[in-house]
Amino acid sequence: MNRTRQTRVGRHPIGVVTERTGLSPHVLRAWERRYRVVLPRRGDGGHRLYSDADVERLTLLHRATKSGRSVASIVTLPITALRAMVAEDAAQAIATPTDAARWCAEAMRAVAQLQPERLATTLRRALLSLGADAFLRDVVAPLMAETGDAWHSGTISVAHEHAATAVVTQVLGTLTRELEHPEAEQRVLLATPTGERHAVGAMMAAAVAAHDGWRVTWLGTDLPAAQIAKAAADGATEVVGLSIAAGTKHTAADVTMLRRELPQHVPLLLGGTGTQRVARISGVSVVHDLAGWRASLRTYASAATAHLAASGGR
Repeated sequence: MNRTRQTRVGRHPIGVVTERTGLSPHVLRAWERRYRVVLPRRGDGGHRLYSDADVERLTLLHRATKSGRSVASIVTLPITALRAMVAEDAAQAIATPTDAARWCAEAMRAVAQLQPERLATTLRRALLSLGADAFLRDVVAPLMAETGDAWHSGTISVAHEHAATAVVTQVLGTLTRELEHPEAEQRVLLATPTGERHAVGAMMAAAVAAHDGWRVTWLGTDLPAAQIAKAAADGATEVVGLSIAAGTKHTAADVTMLRRELPQHVPLLLGGTGTQRVARISGVSVVHDLAGWRASLRTYASAATAHLAASGGR
């Protein structure tokens, strides 16, 4: 029996067909009845039996309808045309921007047009649509990177950048408060060192930490190392994180002092585009993105719990 003949032999019961095509038995029977999409043969017991060609045709029709096409408009197409259509739809789906990309583009238009209220509304809608993780990773992070690039290139003014930063910071602060569990035992302290006035990176880190069950203490920007160390001791903090967007001539000394003042069991994590100045300081760890920050927090979570138990709790 040649391959062409074999593909037309009815040998698949309806259960196999629904499993392979993704169509429900109800939809499959409705398509057969209304559109005669395929003509299955009958087995000895009277049961429908579908050929390989039937299964392929049904699979292609199902994929085409999932792309938005009506089965009535494509049911008469030959199999070669269906294959080409489904391949084209799949390629277009890959090229189409994701929901996150669309939200980010809409937010960037609000930034460029200096419309902070519109930006705030867009970000809140994006958060509701995507959830916290995708919102932070796929909207806020690229939005702030694009805003910074536009400012440096002169496409937008410093007023645009400051307005955008203010809105994003406010949204992130609200998100962190909503995510944080008031009875969380593990504590993380976040700040920026002397000379660092950019808060967005630290606020993103705060939201991720709150989402993962940490109680967050956000000290703010431009703080001396001694004050950060004192706050960490007063709050019995398990992890300290610094956001370093640019780095100054004092940053390395501040980080070195902070590491010396903190207890040895308290990790000091650094993130941001300015960490190259301090990456080699002994006793600190650099995280390169939100995924790295989250992974580090999860690594230290068990150690923090053990230390808490050993110290007899709060």
